[in-house]
Amino acid sequence: MHTGARRHRVYDRPRLLGLASLIILGGIAILAAGHLALSHDGIRDTLRTVVKGAPPAAPAGQWSPLRDFVPRQVLSIDQKARIDQLESLGYSGGTRLTTGYSGVTAIDDRLASRGLRFFTSGHAPRAVLMDRDGSIVHAWTYAYEDVYESLPGAFLPPSTATACWRRTRLLPNGDLLAIYEGHALIRLDSDSRLQWSYAGHCHHDLDLDASGNIYVLTREACVLPRLHPEDPVLLDAVTLLDADGRFQRRIPLLEAFENSPFADLLPDPPVSGDIFHTNTLELLDGSLADRVPAFREGNLLISIRELDVIAVLDPRTETIVWATTGDWSRQHEPTILGNGNMLLFDNLGQTGRSRVMEFDPVTLDVVWLYANTPETPLYSETCGAARRLANGHTLIVESDNGRALEVTHGGHVVWEYYNPYRAGEQRELIAAILDMEILPDNRDFTWLFDSPAKIDFQTQ
Repeated sequence: MHTGARRHRVYDRPRLLGLASLIILGGIAILAAGHLALSHDGIRDTLRTVVKGAPPAAPAGQWSPLRDFVPRQVLSIDQKARIDQLESLGYSGGTRLTTGYSGVTAIDDRLASRGLRFFTSGHAPRAVLMDRDGSIVHAWTYAYEDVYESLPGAFLPPSTATACWRRTRLLPNGDLLAIYEGHALIRLDSDSRLQWSYAGHCHHDLDLDASGNIYVLTREACVLPRLHPEDPVLLDAVTLLDADGRFQRRIPLLEAFENSPFADLLPDPPVSGDIFHTNTLELLDGSLADRVPAFREGNLLISIRELDVIAVLDPRTETIVWATTGDWSRQHEPTILGNGNMLLFDNLGQTGRSRVMEFDPVTLDVVWLYANTPETPLYSETCGAARRLANGHTLIVESDNGRALEVTHGGHVVWEYYNPYRAGEQRELIAAILDMEILPDNRDFTWLFDSPAKIDFQTQ
């Protein structure tokens, strides 16, 4: 594990003062038109937050650090095409042929959690709320084409990446936050009416603080000669929005690593393409800070698939303050448990198969495993998630196979579900389950039911 006592790689960063002056002068003239953020072409794109029924907001701008990128106007046609390709990367709605299984295929009436299941399906931009028997209680959907048409100059064109949502978050009042992978973030009300949209190349994950401010992963592609003299690179960042989707600030992860004791975890140049593929972002509550000060409240836990790295970002200093690798590969969804351990979906660490690991983040000692075996098959090359439930069980999302299962601490499956939706040109593929959570039994569903205000699903 990296403890901080590592060499710090130092980079020479030309500042391009003349270009910076032109950008700033030009930015002053157009700032009122909307939120501005630095992009790969050396000019600040208008990344507006479009609010339903209101003109585009114009909050005070905040400038990103100037990088020694190559301005887009001097790039070759091939380089521009590669940048467009990188920025449109997404996930297929399905990759595995259907097996005949559909809906709830196993349930232990006594042991299975009774809370509603909230999940995101790969067959469409759609999120579903259902009971444990598989009956749909509510659903949300919104086509990206309708978002794009609201302000075409700000949003990337529709692509295969916008055919479904990568991540959704259900808010207490029934509103929904949804990410079109690499393209945008939207907020819908409980009846799927658009409240606002943010064209910020959002991807993979988000989290909210107590005030409703939104931390979301974003990305941009550019040619950065100090990483590669010709090939574009896709760079990730953490972006902070207010509760109404208006831009507040942006923290580039490349600089966060370079300016930290963990710079040696970065790949040595020349590198290009998707060098980070950050897939998880979790706002820490400080519960582990007594053991690891870097895990203090307000810091951000992130997972970087291409580096096999789990790290903690301090948004105050904009640096990485803790990072580690371990016995996992292409991991997803690290999360801190109430007992101080970390839970992780390890996609390929078990000789190319998948497993779910609970381990001590200080010693990296594994304390619990649910691993692929002939009796308990588990494999998802992409995506995947694991969540510890209030009853001590673990919900596992085997995304590629469109499967979710609830297992006891002893590894007994007490609930299993296969996505009934289909993907592919001939609907021959099982749609991926990109995420699922089991909501607490006592969650307030006033927005869903007229009465009573709270539904105890243990009695339903």
